[in-house]
Amino acid sequence: MVEQKTRRMTMGKINGKRAYELLERIAYERLASSEEETRAAQTLVAELASFGLEGKIETFSIPTSTIKVAKLEVLEPYQASYEVAGYGLTGNTAAEGLVAELVYAEDADDANLQGTEGKIVLLNEGLSVDKYGKLAEAKVSGFISMGGQIWDRQDLPRRSIRETYFKHGKIPGVSILAADALEMVQKGASKVRLTLVQDEFAADSRNVIAEIKGTRFPEEVVLFAAHFDSVPYSAGANDNGAGSVILMELARQFAEQAPLRTVRFCWFGSEELGLLGSFAYVKAHKEELDPIKFVINVDVAGGYLGHNVTYVMAEDAVKGYVEIMAKQEGLAMAVRHDVYSSDTVPFAEQGIPGINFCRFGAPIHNRHDTLQYISATRLEELGAFTWLFSERTVNAGVFPVAKEIPDNVKKSVQEYLERRNGKTKAKENKLN
Repeated sequence: MVEQKTRRMTMGKINGKRAYELLERIAYERLASSEEETRAAQTLVAELASFGLEGKIETFSIPTSTIKVAKLEVLEPYQASYEVAGYGLTGNTAAEGLVAELVYAEDADDANLQGTEGKIVLLNEGLSVDKYGKLAEAKVSGFISMGGQIWDRQDLPRRSIRETYFKHGKIPGVSILAADALEMVQKGASKVRLTLVQDEFAADSRNVIAEIKGTRFPEEVVLFAAHFDSVPYSAGANDNGAGSVILMELARQFAEQAPLRTVRFCWFGSEELGLLGSFAYVKAHKEELDPIKFVINVDVAGGYLGHNVTYVMAEDAVKGYVEIMAKQEGLAMAVRHDVYSSDTVPFAEQGIPGINFCRFGAPIHNRHDTLQYISATRLEELGAFTWLFSERTVNAGVFPVAKEIPDNVKKSVQEYLERRNGKTKAKENKLN
């Protein structure tokens, strides 16, 4: 079976084979602040230099930890030890561990947290900031969160709370495989010893930045974004090595065809920890945000199987334009007028509109996110469509997108920020 190409793809401006070859060079686990993240950033800088652009690595500080000891022992009514991973940034128990009654609190609903003060709770999944806050209010002494599938024993979850959780204090926790959690519940584990010892510290994560000055409107900036980090166990081919290499193809095209407006390319680190790289960029460049007219982001792409989706976080006319353009190009594309959980959000918080080009279908956030499921043809297809939209936008005689965000998208962004930061009042921003 031959993968069908759109008419635009035959023009050859975006080279899927070249993009795939770059993807092969960065398709490995790229955790925030790791040596592998640094290596990937250096690879991106070297690729930019290969066609005459200077890439700059900007560092920013993130909280992280090194787990020294993480243990879980069932003491009653049977004795057993289970493999666990320490939940990063949740503090420490005493060296001899914490002994307490165990309660299966499911999803940390209020009913299941009644009477859990001083106890250790077993939870169905990782913690949102609000659930973590509920554990603090219930005064639990520790927690165990499960992950994975009950029918396998792969990929013990490696999790960490985020800085937005810190306001609730420290509650020592560990992660356990769902299969082991099932056994504990089946056997009626009622008393456990949890031991967690970790060093918490600040470390550097990285953004990669490159810029091409506009020839006619240099004071107007279109910012292009893609995150290049990955989650544990994942090579991050789809999420988001694919978006990163498409961004590189766009940079190459603008380097060859000088743009009318300034284009700035940002490969953000630590997106998987809560958009930390793009939030850090916005904070560090606060005085330079006003010239940014629009943000174009690519996040997940290239799957053999799947479907294309565009999330528009701008005026209604942009949604209609993308729909018409997709029909003109013969490309199936769902277009949604809504927030997308990616690096356009920190800019939207500051009142800067944006758009997100995606292709869903290939695996993400697990060990199966590998090159095996990524197609050079599909990289080229979404890349060509993104280039067509970008070139028309950047080189328009009059900038075609209003610097405003519709009320429905503002509401979605605010709700997203509340989920990210917790239900306490969101910090002041230009959406208010």
